[in-house]
Amino acid sequence: MIYSPMEQYEIYPLLSLNLTLNNVIFYLLVAAFISIIITFVGTIRGELVSNWWGILSESLYRTILSMVENYIGIKYTVYLPLIYTVFHLILFSNLIGMVPYSSTPTVEIIMTISIALTLLVAVLLIGFQSHKVLLFAAFLPAGTPLGLVPLLILLEV
Repeated sequence: MIYSPMEQYEIYPLLSLNLTLNNVIFYLLVAAFISIIITFVGTIRGELVSNWWGILSESLYRTILSMVENYIGIKYTVYLPLIYTVFHLILFSNLIGMVPYSSTPTVEIIMTISIALTLLVAVLLIGFQSHKVLLFAAFLPAGTPLGLVPLLILLEV
């Protein structure tokens, strides 16, 4: 029983064998399970005209696919599964957090920072691989004095 609104932010173990399953990991697994179930239920029959779950699953997929093609480029659609998975985990984690007396894994700062830093490093590595040093030009406004260039690159990255 929750007696205080701040108790929903406490991390407590649910199951402890060799690994500890706490409430944050539990809600992350629930979000992953919901994502898999919605995708599976929407595509199980392979019908020409799908049901409501199929339309939901396909529209989520098409939305992410169009964003990847428009912003990253068709050449980089190989990263669609990564972006789609991260999108689904964050979406369903935050939707679970709207249920009263539940928590969301994205409320923990370590989870948010780990996802953000991992994706930032990946984007920068892919950017350096494809654009070389010209990637720094994306972080600099036109006409920036040379003395401010290192500071702006550190601030923008």
